[in-house]
Amino acid sequence: MSPRPVRASVLLGSLALLTLAYLEGCGGSDGGTPEDPATSMVTGLTKGLTRSLTKLGMVETGTVLVMNAGSPLSPNATAVPAHGAGAPPNTYTYGGTYDGNGDGSDETSVDLSVSFDNDPSDLFNGFSGGHGGGTVDINILSLMHVYHGDLAFTLGMSEHRVSGSGTFADPVSRTTTTMTVSPSAPLTIRLADGTASARPNACAHSLDGALQLDVAGSAGTLASQWRFARDSSTVAVTGATFTKPSGESTAIPDRSLDLGCAGNNSIDDWAGRFRIRWACLPAETGEFTTRITVKNSTTVSMVDDEDTSDDAYDAAVIGSSARAIRGYFIDGPDGARYREDFNWTLNIDGNGFSQTSRYVYIEGTQQGLGGMCVARATRIP
Repeated sequence: MSPRPVRASVLLGSLALLTLAYLEGCGGSDGGTPEDPATSMVTGLTKGLTRSLTKLGMVETGTVLVMNAGSPLSPNATAVPAHGAGAPPNTYTYGGTYDGNGDGSDETSVDLSVSFDNDPSDLFNGFSGGHGGGTVDINILSLMHVYHGDLAFTLGMSEHRVSGSGTFADPVSRTTTTMTVSPSAPLTIRLADGTASARPNACAHSLDGALQLDVAGSAGTLASQWRFARDSSTVAVTGATFTKPSGESTAIPDRSLDLGCAGNNSIDDWAGRFRIRWACLPAETGEFTTRITVKNSTTVSMVDDEDTSDDAYDAAVIGSSARAIRGYFIDGPDGARYREDFNWTLNIDGNGFSQTSRYVYIEGTQQGLGGMCVARATRIP
């Protein structure tokens, strides 16, 4: 393994960052010939949410990048420690802009206050969690403001919780989508591992909780609740109602959906060489390269540059899509080894992937301690 390998871990699946993926072409309409306005809006919302959830790993990366403010991966983000009487210890205000969706442009601006349970730069004692809140705004082409969100969250090694609301204005379809999670029942986000307590229902992630989604467009409005359960691979859509501008309302039958991972990728799309750039909590950043080969119909194998085949580690498909895979490796010097569990989500175009994970030391003076990180990988020759 490379020194300080990709310790990429699930962090904050904020409402704002979920919605960012709509910039790829989602919204209230699927672009086809609708049977009726209600059907068109339901279809568009389903496709939009599916695409955004499959990018959860990618957009989560931006959150950890912000908390590594000023690093090569987030040069325009800032971190200011809280001072003054009564200021909680290990509290920081994060601001500035960063690249939230990995397209090379700083489209996302943040104003967040985060209180960590311990020093977020303490590599020895690891990451112990935290909580906070604030606002997130997204602009495209540096001119068009398309999203504003207010959120609150808690961060942990095994799961993270988020509540609040955000509104996205689609500049193409001219619809607005508002996503709300009640503060009394936060949305819980875990890495999917295929067990009964963390089944994949959002590509490589497992969500638990309810999202209220309200879409408004020229044809009318659509209100619906999307209920995720961590022990189910499907989401229950309930209470959906479409209302025309005239005020006439139509109730839409409840249904259960498998959102999958979008796209039609195969296991072969993983093969190649990738440059991986990572950021962690406790705060650190770095990069390395790895080569991925296909082992069988459900498994890939990786060898990092400067390693040998004896150091190879595997990842296998979780859920119904080859875009989401999960694996682990054990690394570190004797007496201070750690185990890294990671989930990868392949980009639809196959030119990269996002990674989330957590690492825990399994021996030595740091046994039981660890951290979490995120990473973005880009295909290279």
